[in-house]
Amino acid sequence: MAKYYYVPDKHFLRIHFVRPRFKSDIENVLLYFANECCKIEDADCETYKERLNNAIRLFPGNAALKQKTIDNWRTEISALCAFYIEDKISNITRTSKLAYFLNENQDLTQFFKFIMLSFQFPGGHIKNQDNIELIAKGVRFKPAQFILNVLLEGNKILASQNSEKEMSINDEEATFCIFNDLRVTTGQRTPKEVAELILENRKNNLKYFNKADRRYYSSTGTPRTKGDVVRYAGDVLDYMEYASLLDRRMDGYFILKPNELKTIFAFVNDTSYFDGYEQFYGVNNLKPSMLAPVEAYWFNYVDSLFQPDKFKTDVAALLSDSDVVVLVDQRISEILHNENSTTKDIGNIGESIIFSHEKMRLKLAGYEDMLHRIAIVDSPSYHPGYDIDSLEGDGTRDHRYIEVKTTISKQKIKLFGFHMSPNEWDVANTTREHYCVYRLMLSTNDKTLYILRNPVSLYKNDLIDATPRNGMEVSFDASQFTPEPVLVWQD
Repeated sequence: MAKYYYVPDKHFLRIHFVRPRFKSDIENVLLYFANECCKIEDADCETYKERLNNAIRLFPGNAALKQKTIDNWRTEISALCAFYIEDKISNITRTSKLAYFLNENQDLTQFFKFIMLSFQFPGGHIKNQDNIELIAKGVRFKPAQFILNVLLEGNKILASQNSEKEMSINDEEATFCIFNDLRVTTGQRTPKEVAELILENRKNNLKYFNKADRRYYSSTGTPRTKGDVVRYAGDVLDYMEYASLLDRRMDGYFILKPNELKTIFAFVNDTSYFDGYEQFYGVNNLKPSMLAPVEAYWFNYVDSLFQPDKFKTDVAALLSDSDVVVLVDQRISEILHNENSTTKDIGNIGESIIFSHEKMRLKLAGYEDMLHRIAIVDSPSYHPGYDIDSLEGDGTRDHRYIEVKTTISKQKIKLFGFHMSPNEWDVANTTREHYCVYRLMLSTNDKTLYILRNPVSLYKNDLIDATPRNGMEVSFDASQFTPEPVLVWQD
C-alpha cells in the first residue's frame, strides 16, 4: 500500500477564495478593466455597477453572456484586484489608485506585487460566511509571505546539508503542507518546520491524500493535478510568478525568482496586516451582516498599501539572458546589469530599447553621421510631450518626436490601449506627422512594436479610438497596423 501524507481532521481547514473565470487570460483582462474603470467617474453604486457591467459585456467574447455571468465577472474583478471601492454608507463607488496606476503605467508585475502583499485571510476578497469560519478557527494568514519564508528556510536547510539543490515547492505541497493545515494558517507551525516537512515527505516518497475527494496527489514532480483541491494554492503560486517573486521550473515546481531578493526580503519583513476583523475573534454567533461593514475598510486598506515607487519592476529579472545580451547599448547595459538599481519606471527600459532601435534604424538608412542627434528627453522639471527626439531619416533633416508607451508582462499582451497626457496629445496635434507613438509590449519571450504616426489624425480618421480622460485613452485594432521589428544596435 502506498505511503501517504494527510492533514489530521482536527487540523484540517480548506482555504478557498474567488477564482476568476478569466484566469487563463488574466493579464489582458486586467489591463482592459483597469482602463474601463478609469473611464468611470465617482458615481452612486448602482450607476457605477451598470457602467462596469456594460464594459464587461464589451470585452471580446462576452457579448452573449448571461447577466449572472457578467455580475460574477464584476465581483471577481473587485475581489482579486480592488479596482474600485464601494462605500455603501455614502452610496458612492470610486475607482481605486491601483486601477489608475495599472492603466497609466502598464506594469502588471508591480501590480501583482501589491495584490500579493495585501492578500490575506480573513480578508474582504472572500465571502463573509467564509470569513466567519476562518475567524472561528483563529486563522490569520498571509500566503505569499509565508511561501517565500518556506523557500528561504528550505534553502538554508539544503545549504547546511551541502546540497547544491534549491528549495522548491509545487501545488500539492503548498496545498497540504500550508493552505489546508490550521497549524500553519493560525501561526502554530513555522516556515522552517514546513520546509523540513516538505523535504522529509520527498525523502520518504510520500503521496498527498485528500479525504474529501479520496484522491492521491503526487509530491514527485508529476504534472499539475486538475482537482479543485489544489487549485487555490496553485492560483497563489501563479500570481506570485506574475509578480516575479517566483520562477516556475520545467517540472512544475516553483523556486525563488533570481535577481528579486531585494523585493523578496521586503515581502518577508513586511508588517502590514488588515486588522478590521480582529474585533470578531472570540465572538459567538457571528452573522455575515455583522462583517459586511468591514468590506469598505478592506478595499481602502488595499488601496492604501499602493506606493508608486515601491516594488518597481527590475527588468533584468524579467528579460531572458538572450535579451540582455542583445541590448548592448551602454545605457541599457547600465540599467540591466547594475544589481543595486532598478529602472525609474517601466517607461525607462522601453525608452532604452527604442533609443537603441532608432540608432539602428537611422544607421541602416544611411544616417550614421547623424546618430548623435538622437536624444532621450529627460527633464526633471517638465515633460515636453515626447520621450525621444529622433530624425525621420527620409532624405530630410526633419525631427521625429517619439512617445514610448511600454507594457511589461509575463505573457504576451493582446490588448493595445494606452494613456496620453493632455500635454502629449497637444504636442501630437501640433507636430502632426512628425509625432509617433511607439507602442512597445515586452513579455518574457517576445518584444512587439507598433508605430502610430500622427495619432490625432488617426483618431480623426477613425483609425484609432480615443476617449477624453485627463488627456486621451487611446486604443487600436492591431489587425489594422503592421508590427515593426525591434532593431538592436550593432557597431
